[in-house]
Amino acid sequence: MFYIGGAGKKKAVREILTMERREDRRDDGEDRADRDDSEDRADRERSRSRSRSRKSNASLDTVNDDTDTDTETDQDTDQDTEPDADTNDYITTLGSINTTDHSYHYSFIEEELDYDIEEFADQHQDIKEYRVVIYQINTSNKTPFLEFLFYYDKSDTCRLPYFQHKAKQNIRKETDGIMNKLFKSKYRFKGFFHDNSIGSCFVFYEKYYVAAESLENRQHALISLQKSHNWFWVCTTEIIYQRKYMNIPLDNDAIDFFLAYPTVGILQAKLRTPTRGGDHRFHTVHIEAPTILYYGSTFCYAKNTALYGLKREPIIARYGPFYYFTTLEQSFFWACYNNVTNNHSKRIHKRETGNGGISRYAVFTKRMKTAFIDDEYDREIVKKYTDRKNMFETKINEYRQNQEVYRPGVYDSIYGYDYTWTSAYDTIYNGYYNVNKILRPIWCVCDHGNFELLSYYEVDSDKVPAHYDDKYAGYTIM
Repeated sequence: MFYIGGAGKKKAVREILTMERREDRRDDGEDRADRDDSEDRADRERSRSRSRSRKSNASLDTVNDDTDTDTETDQDTDQDTEPDADTNDYITTLGSINTTDHSYHYSFIEEELDYDIEEFADQHQDIKEYRVVIYQINTSNKTPFLEFLFYYDKSDTCRLPYFQHKAKQNIRKETDGIMNKLFKSKYRFKGFFHDNSIGSCFVFYEKYYVAAESLENRQHALISLQKSHNWFWVCTTEIIYQRKYMNIPLDNDAIDFFLAYPTVGILQAKLRTPTRGGDHRFHTVHIEAPTILYYGSTFCYAKNTALYGLKREPIIARYGPFYYFTTLEQSFFWACYNNVTNNHSKRIHKRETGNGGISRYAVFTKRMKTAFIDDEYDREIVKKYTDRKNMFETKINEYRQNQEVYRPGVYDSIYGYDYTWTSAYDTIYNGYYNVNKILRPIWCVCDHGNFELLSYYEVDSDKVPAHYDDKYAGYTIM
């Protein structure tokens, strides 16, 4: 699902994590927005059933996430998930399924939450602070994904919203009041989760995602981090891996909650596979959570990209005429500095006019190949690449291209000059390398449908050093 680092090629054959497949027992074909009161009663019945089950197992210290096991003995499973050890194509992601023809659901909500929060509050009067987990299922991309609402009030961290429960007050009225202040569109109370290990209670709400709103949000995707109060939609991988929203750290308690209960952050899909007897069997698989990556440019270009979409890089780009992303730290380089040198200095100067722009994307890497620095390469392909580069380069880059005339042994295999990788992979990645010149972390995605713009930001270029310093971290997002 996510890339794995490492540069030891000879020991680089990765294991593909196989998802636990369980037999699905619930039909999710109904539209979420049209559920009626009968479903509320069903939720309560499931809640009571789960409560009785938990009470009968009161000796357990924690709530286990995936306790169901597949009772079928059918061994007809896919056997082609292991990469060939004799090849040099190292798969570093499992890849997500195509959910176009499959329904999706949120198993943590359906299986782990209780419903009667008033009864819970009466029985646990010692709990005064309740945390509110507000999520939406973003369907702007062909692969749906989860976003969670975090609150930032100029303190040190972003955190989940919370409230202090007052005795004899109705919790649902308190939480509904919070939701009414935040949203004008529809939302729904989904239940609550009591974490026995830390004694905290999480109240879950779903804010319905509307496609028409997503188009409007794309046109107004500029977000400022300088307001006195901010609400940010944060993705799963930002919580678990990056542990920050842009350059704002996330609250450790929220991170610990997502680490303790991993299915909180991912959706599931139902797949039907044939068995040996000719019948079909339903099972559940996890849908890939997107990696949050960035694109640095001028602020003007970031605004245009929000309206018209990200354009392909030219044919002379490292991995082909596709779409390129990088980390937040490296995106500041492209946003605030010119990647050119002059005859008097080899230092990289900041842009003379205009502020920088950072575009934030949800990227589905799917099947991803990692390019290592010691991979083999074909010199003839490199020569064809340089010939093509000389043909398409402009006069402005004449100095740079003349310095890159092909000589045997000069080029490292990190350059993927041919585009054959697109036949077997959706993404190619290289890490940070300092060979002849600095190569920054790059994710190259060949399919426009595998990423989605979430937001963009303006960077104050006046406050950055005049010359690029890779150790400088004081960039100001306006």
